[in-house]
Amino acid sequence: DLAVQARDVLRTSILLVDDQPADLQALERHLRSVPVHLVMAASGEEVLERLDEEDFALVLMDVRMPGLSGVETARRLRSQAALRPLPVIFLTGAPQEEESIAQGYELGGVDWLRKPVDPRILRAKVSVFVELHREREALRQQQLALRERAREVLEAKRERAEVKRQQAEAERERLVVELREAVRLRDEFLSVASHELRTPLTPLALRLQLLRQECSRPEVDTQRVLGHVESAHAQVRRMTALMDSLLDATRITSGRLTLRREDDVNLAAIVRDVVSSFETQAARAHCPLELELPARVLGQWDALRLEQIVTNLLSNALKFGAGHGVTLRLEEQGDWARLSVRDEGIGMDAAMRARLFGRFERGVSERHYGGLGLGLFITHQVVQALGGRVHVESTPGQGSVFTVELPRQLPPGGSPNEA
Repeated sequence: DLAVQARDVLRTSILLVDDQPADLQALERHLRSVPVHLVMAASGEEVLERLDEEDFALVLMDVRMPGLSGVETARRLRSQAALRPLPVIFLTGAPQEEESIAQGYELGGVDWLRKPVDPRILRAKVSVFVELHREREALRQQQLALRERAREVLEAKRERAEVKRQQAEAERERLVVELREAVRLRDEFLSVASHELRTPLTPLALRLQLLRQECSRPEVDTQRVLGHVESAHAQVRRMTALMDSLLDATRITSGRLTLRREDDVNLAAIVRDVVSSFETQAARAHCPLELELPARVLGQWDALRLEQIVTNLLSNALKFGAGHGVTLRLEEQGDWARLSVRDEGIGMDAAMRARLFGRFERGVSERHYGGLGLGLFITHQVVQALGGRVHVESTPGQGSVFTVELPRQLPPGGSPNEA
């Protein structure tokens, strides 16, 4: 089986670097609940030694250390690990470290945290890079398995007649194409994920800087402060949503997606709540929202997963149908519920529709529309886990209609993914 899963990666190591024992102990304590192997170092010189002994998913490193500073250590790490860059999150307790942090970003730094660190933020950021590392390692193992299989197929075919050797060559070429596509998807996803995870950090840092300036004034403008706080909170919500998508994709891949079914879940109410939460975004996108649904459509469903399905489909419609209306229609069809989300956006051709629900796939360039390419993949997997089906009808330039059909009752025998 070539489907090597991220959960098969046996151990993931994180390197903690600080010359202050108390700070090292605090980091170790905060990360104790994260399923990783923690390795501690007290200097930049020790980091370079550890690098030869073990493969690390992430380095958490203090900027100011005697001897080799955090920035200089990152410089040497980059030169030693040129083929497999090692992400670094810098830690600083100094009030003004902008220049050092800017240098750190140029040398492989992916983020920074101010001491004393918030344990929840620390665990959230570490979890994301741990999952990315495990995903990368799983893909690497898959590549090795594909290469080995290609070699075995070629050797077996060489022992047969000339015609059978030609068949082996064709099989090898197919595997090479498959391998190249897997590598392309991996590299594209890691690049997009890195960009998307960094995107909220710049406006968040700006809002925090403005908030600090506002609080230092003799007379604090409460409304302005609240505005900065709300803007910062919006970026935190965006970061959280990105992390949730990554974690959901990993759970699906490793077979750990769970459902919690409840009786008499009202899908119509869920659709209304989701649409209400998107009113501001829809207004900004100039997308009038139209609802066609009864008061109640009840079923035996997981309410949170239904909300996730509606959110992903509506978000997708607003993204690709900006400037046009979006219609959500819900109806009962016997023992089934049928939800359709129609936009009048850019649409897609048959080739795109065929691979639309694949992992990391996207209809257009992420430069224009952003996102991780996981929303429709997660939607498809969740709908299938609920015993339903999802499909799309679309024509280039004429918009798209996504339709989800769900059984209202749990199928006989239940689902293997039920919690």
